[in-house]
Amino acid sequence: MNGSRSRKWLTLGTWLTSCTLLAGLAAAQMGNYAAVTDARLAKPEAANWLTTRGGYNNWGYSPLGQITAANVKNLRPVWAFSTGQTEGHEAAPIINNGVMFVTAPMNKLFALNAATGQLIWQYARELPDDITTCCDVVNRGVAVYGNMVYMGTLDAHILAFDAKTGKIVWDRTIEDYKKRYTITSAPLVANGRLITGVHGGEYGVRGFLEAMDPKTGKSQWKTYTTVKGSYPAGSEEEGGAPTWLTGTYDPASKTVYWGVGNPGPWMDPRRKPTDDLKWSSSLLAFDVNTGKIKQGFQYSPNDAWDYDGVNEPVLVPLKAGGKTVQGVVSAHRNGFLYRFDRTGGGVKYLGANKYVTVNAYKGLDASGRPIWDPQHRPEIGKAVNACPSFLGGKNWQPTAYSPKTSLIYVPSNEWCMDIKGAQTKYAAGEAYVGAEFELNPVPGLNYVGNLQAIDPSTGKRVWNQTFKAPLWGGVLTTAGDLVFTGTTADRDFIAFNAKNGKKLWSFKTNSGVIGQPVSYSVNGKQYVAVFSGYGGAVPLWAGPMAQLTKDTPRGGVLWVFALN
Repeated sequence: MNGSRSRKWLTLGTWLTSCTLLAGLAAAQMGNYAAVTDARLAKPEAANWLTTRGGYNNWGYSPLGQITAANVKNLRPVWAFSTGQTEGHEAAPIINNGVMFVTAPMNKLFALNAATGQLIWQYARELPDDITTCCDVVNRGVAVYGNMVYMGTLDAHILAFDAKTGKIVWDRTIEDYKKRYTITSAPLVANGRLITGVHGGEYGVRGFLEAMDPKTGKSQWKTYTTVKGSYPAGSEEEGGAPTWLTGTYDPASKTVYWGVGNPGPWMDPRRKPTDDLKWSSSLLAFDVNTGKIKQGFQYSPNDAWDYDGVNEPVLVPLKAGGKTVQGVVSAHRNGFLYRFDRTGGGVKYLGANKYVTVNAYKGLDASGRPIWDPQHRPEIGKAVNACPSFLGGKNWQPTAYSPKTSLIYVPSNEWCMDIKGAQTKYAAGEAYVGAEFELNPVPGLNYVGNLQAIDPSTGKRVWNQTFKAPLWGGVLTTAGDLVFTGTTADRDFIAFNAKNGKKLWSFKTNSGVIGQPVSYSVNGKQYVAVFSGYGGAVPLWAGPMAQLTKDTPRGGVLWVFALN
């Protein structure tokens, strides 16, 4: 017994010593840390990656050009970091002056030396045992502002950390996790406000967007995304419309653009065809200072297929009517690539084009409203085949845009589903879907994943690369005329020529690549980083289609590459 106790105290003593050394290391390596300001977020330096998509425009583009189409063949891993988690790794690393912040499943957060991978500090959330989520215990990243780092949690909190030490500055409950509210994506800092959305559309939550004071966490405004009178019999209170992916911000018009998810439940016998269920499956423009909804566009009114509208809004110049306008582009789950005029902070529909197989709609009318095909619209007790599947032509995995090619690069998937409406009743904390479904392939196709380069002004596809298994990770573009993304079944991280789609380089990672690649530089050296760690919604929800990735190993590793 005494020997056992001695070993225990030796372990504790070693741990305390390690903590002391880690604290000293943090102080030493944070010497050059620079406070993040509104000006820096609006015009981030090329060396840094300050938001999940690199900037407010959501381009996923790095202006660094040291790594090019000519020399990318010499790209090699320079360091790697294992998180110790085996669930889905979907985060984008955030880099500020040589310091990297990256999250892992189960709300782990790491601060690393971005040049060497040396651990500076770490945090692991002690989560309740009764946490329930629809789509894996993922976390997609953090926000940085001032000298703080912000993370949303699976138990629906926002945490604020001191960036230099990892100490929690404040911890605020956003909603009741027992009702199945969760937060899985990074908050957004806009005009000095910290803004978060929420996840939980399959459990009858009521979606909202909330802004708070970054220094204290105090609420500044909260706007619900379900509208009374648009839902039958007061059901807007459990009407879904979650805001679970990070939106973006247009500083010129002081407008926050944010996508909104599916209604709850997917099908409800109380609904009439004229019940649009606003603002589910929509793109909304919010006044950043008040939270007032300026304007909105509903992709899928009275949606019955789970065609979430959360897909990231990308702010790009568009050619329309013989002139260039400030636009918004979004590759929606329903299989259409939409384009809007955002002049003055609005959402004016300009047009849309199919980018994957679609049979759920016959098409779109002049206003962009879908024209349902009754043969492919499910109802209570009525089974149909519909394309795309509820996992979408594109799901959460972000597109990227290159100002050099003026193309948007879409990580899309071709799949259909058999779906039938089912009776369901709301109970707080219980699943509230109202559908039965199973995924299946698109007839005649021998692939699912399809990386496409598309002209966002016309919807015309310029090139594409196909993959047998689903694509579930983000895309990065760079000034070196490169497009980076990863595969699931093959475990490859790949670089393509941005102009013609030619495959230029690949690296076999430990697992399926479903992270968001980023690029940054330290001391003049350019790096590319990406998480490899398969998981997420596909193995949980794709049914027979998940068999395409059944042999993919699990385990999260952050890979960082540089030239030689």
